Amino acid sequence: MPRPPLWYLQSIELFAGISEEEMHEMVQGVFDREYENKEFIYTPQDSVENVYILKEGEVTLYKSVDGKHVILDILKPGAVFGNIGFDPESHDKHYAEFTQKGYLCTLPHDYFLQILQKRPEVAFRALKVLNKRLAQYESQIRALSALQAKDRILATVKLLNQKDSGSILPEILRRPTKITHEKLGNMTGLTRETVTKQLNDLAQTGLIQIDKKHIHLTESGVRAVAAIGG
Repeated sequence: MPRPPLWYLQSIELFAGISEEEMHEMVQGVFDREYENKEFIYTPQDSVENVYILKEGEVTLYKSVDGKHVILDILKPGAVFGNIGFDPESHDKHYAEFTQKGYLCTLPHDYFLQILQKRPEVAFRALKVLNKRLAQYESQIRALSALQAKDRILATVKLLNQKDSGSILPEILRRPTKITHEKLGNMTGLTRETVTKQLNDLAQTGLIQIDKKHIHLTESGVRAVAAIGG
């Protein structure tokens, strides 16, 4: 069973500094629900009005281009997403799908606006979250256009490792992202064959460690990513 919604709200940057009394009041308007693996939160056909906080599990944001998944982001516990820009029409049409069974807090649009009216600093933090995510996406785009295959994979593995370590859950409860060859291909724009070859080469040169479907940078791998500016 997940921790109560109050714990998650208190653990994320968005609501930092809000008193416990206000938090208890805030929780009353939050919906809490369990999702199965491969269950959608929304699709490109949906108007996304709500704000979501991932409590447990993993959510993948992706687009479908010519029948292929193009992964935009992989979210871990503590991630805030949905209509954090306060405008449903500005939603960049994509899928939000649970890729590990988990739990989600939903803040309905009207209720979130009430929170913003009472605590304007929450709006400022929401924009910071949005800007940080846009900066990440821009960095990924630069990597796709400028880096060689090996360096794309190293930079992507680093990003996924950082997301795992950034989970708000205690380390013992975290579930690492399964980094499959297909997932890396969808994030880097490389073919599965190229991903497989590069992973084998990176493992042989000691830049990554592969444990089943979990891939981690070694110390040498971290230095290699730093050298390419990742």
